[in-house]
Amino acid sequence: MKITDVTVKRYSASNDPQAYSGGIQIVEVHTDGGVTGTGFVSASSAIGDVLATLMRRTLKGAIVGGDPLLTDDLWRRMYDAVPRRGGDGLVRLGIAAIDFALWDIKGKRMNAPVSALLGGARPRVPTYANCAHHLPPDKLAEKAVSYVKAGHRALKIRGSATYVSLDEATARVQHVREAIGPDVKLMVDVNGTWDVDTAISQLKRWERWDVYWLEEPVPPDDIPGYVRIRARAGRTYIAGGEQHVGVPEFRALIEQGAVDIVQPNAAITGGITDWLRIHALATLASVPVSPWNLQMVHIHMAAGLPNVKWIEYFMADNPLLEFQGKLFTGPVLREERTADGIVLIPPDAPGLGLALDEATAAASLVRE
Repeated sequence: MKITDVTVKRYSASNDPQAYSGGIQIVEVHTDGGVTGTGFVSASSAIGDVLATLMRRTLKGAIVGGDPLLTDDLWRRMYDAVPRRGGDGLVRLGIAAIDFALWDIKGKRMNAPVSALLGGARPRVPTYANCAHHLPPDKLAEKAVSYVKAGHRALKIRGSATYVSLDEATARVQHVREAIGPDVKLMVDVNGTWDVDTAISQLKRWERWDVYWLEEPVPPDDIPGYVRIRARAGRTYIAGGEQHVGVPEFRALIEQGAVDIVQPNAAITGGITDWLRIHALATLASVPVSPWNLQMVHIHMAAGLPNVKWIEYFMADNPLLEFQGKLFTGPVLREERTADGIVLIPPDAPGLGLALDEATAAASLVRE
């Protein structure tokens, strides 16, 4: 079986190729064996045309004629297609979308979900709820309570300096903790917007509210800052990695003792193929993996691998994934309520199980 073509379609809620709204690019990898793989990546419409051109030309040229089952070989071909480390940055998003499609082909060829190809068969995947709604503290607390009433036993809010002051971030933590009680895990994400001293002082300020983890306290390049914060974090775990890419960066995070939990994102780091390398690295170091976002793909890794603590779960009411939730009808994520929280039953469709809503796709297709 050989790869014959790579096609890209762009979708946007605004249907405007120049708009700076969220956009999704659907990639199909075609083969001469009658199997087509589907992948996707989210990217703002402002860079959508650049990313699409990159995949249609450079990355397609690197893999056409290759065997779609040889994902490691094809990943290296794509990464090397732009020399002198040009395979980083935006290129990794394109590599990821195509890599997802290649793994989709593998699963379809074997008539098995991608999770089964990874060697495991976890019947239930633990989750924590993304409750990062930008709401006043009292309203955010009400939203958090609604999630807890639905069965969630761990949830994450946001306190980024991009959106709120330190005092309002503290108010969010206080209101949510007092509303959900002491037995629900509470995580806080600040998206790398603080400095070291701010993170340490805020952690001391928040000790009474028992924050389970602080996510991305400083920018991703400040690994020494991560180390200093973790040494002074008390009972709070330090999590990070959503903006990091590749084995070298995650090796630095892990070997320098910068994080308690790593959060690789398969789209940002360059696909399932590169994500698996990071998982192996973390597993050897006994560092838990909790992938950030991308629940439709990460559920396969969580179901098929031993060292995935849980996945981040976005509800239908979360505006961060509103368009994605309308565009995709599969894979279907089936919930089950347990004493430990909401778990997801892994999809059993072959490949990744991605499927589009035809009406939404037709209405949101970017005409180029």
